[in-house]
Amino acid sequence: MVHSIPKYARPEFERRFLLGDIPDLSDRRFRLIEDLYFDGTRLRLRKITSRDRDTQYKLCKKYPSEGDEPLAIVNIYLTAREHDLFSALPAKGLRKKRYDVIPSAFCIDVFEDHLAGLALGELELQSAIALETFILPPWVGRDVSRDPFFAGGNLASIDAGQLAAKLLSLQSLAC
Repeated sequence: MVHSIPKYARPEFERRFLLGDIPDLSDRRFRLIEDLYFDGTRLRLRKITSRDRDTQYKLCKKYPSEGDEPLAIVNIYLTAREHDLFSALPAKGLRKKRYDVIPSAFCIDVFEDHLAGLALGELELQSAIALETFILPPWVGRDVSRDPFFAGGNLASIDAGQLAAKLLSLQSLAC
């Protein structure tokens, strides 16, 4: 079955990985990402703050994929005022620091607040072939790309106890 990308959307070829033993990031630059996932939708409001450029605001919608097909994503760039208006809607949030480890390919997200202790690696490339042939750093752990627990909208809605239980269950499966 051929998956169609909705009009104005772009394909997103990505994989996500649990990270346990991550490299030292203390001297690396990062962006602070603050996401709000709107209740009952697939919409995400994002604020990205970095040291070397102005803050960016985006409204995003991700479309699910079939099998190995890429996700489809649409972004609308917003002003600070537009972001403030949308942020008043019912939503659940999360905060993370994003470190570009391999520019334009692999980043590490270190989560804060109720998700403290969680680190995910994200590999995003231009094609499915590039994803499959990319040689990952040796410290990359379990692929959680297809596990809905690790989707941003779900992570925003869980508490620290649920995260700890999930991580413990995955550790016991690895033994």
